[in-house]
Amino acid sequence: MIDFNHRWKTHLKEIEYNPSNLEIKDNLHPKFWRDRRLDQEVMGKLREIIDDAIEILEIPVNIKDAIITGSIAAYNWHTLSDIDLHILLDFREIDENYDLIKDYLDSKRINWNKTHKIMIFGHEVELYFQDISEEHHSSGAYSVLGDDWIKEPVKEEVELDLDNAEKKADALSREIDHISGLFQDKEYKEAYEFADKIKGKLRKLRLSGLEREGIYSVENLAFKILRNERYLEKLSSLKVMSYDMMMSVSGKSNIKIRIMEKWSKFRKNV
Repeated sequence: MIDFNHRWKTHLKEIEYNPSNLEIKDNLHPKFWRDRRLDQEVMGKLREIIDDAIEILEIPVNIKDAIITGSIAAYNWHTLSDIDLHILLDFREIDENYDLIKDYLDSKRINWNKTHKIMIFGHEVELYFQDISEEHHSSGAYSVLGDDWIKEPVKEEVELDLDNAEKKADALSREIDHISGLFQDKEYKEAYEFADKIKGKLRKLRLSGLEREGIYSVENLAFKILRNERYLEKLSSLKVMSYDMMMSVSGKSNIKIRIMEKWSKFRKNV
């Protein structure tokens, strides 16, 4: 369970969730943007990361694009902003089973982000694999491959309903903790099904907020709180590991041992 009163609120001044309104900078991050174009050294490093990330997939894919999005590509950047690097793929071009491919790419993404901590000018690169059909809401989006803006950011004044965002995030964090309890009680089928349900709930919740009020909606803020507290990573890992345990045969203890070692390592990092 997230201790918002202690852990979260102590960081409000450091990150983008301000109780009254969001601090909008006068300019884009000066170390990343030169005359509103992505710094060439940064772009070169990101392209190398993209190539390396594709190699770990171990399956043939056709990259449609790769974009930088989130606060680092907008006027609300801050010292703790991640570099959200989205690699765009056509999931159904890889396999007709969309959910299977999404889960596979999620597991690869989680492992990549756990294994690597790549910093560029003090900001960590956060890797995502995104389906081309998935609508993405952001103030700004820049194509790393095309070296041009897909959506140029604009300055805007906002007021945040942080209290309700915290309440939503806290309720969802409790449900994710419940899934963790199911997994530890070896209720793998229940844990997997509940994790799948909560992931679907989160997608619908965030989408409804984005469509209604944009990136500063209560639902999207709650999503970001959970992401920064690593609850989304925990949820994805629980779903993958629950499936692995559910599908394992009792005689193959080596498989279970490997998964439990993976789980123990994950718990130490959250």
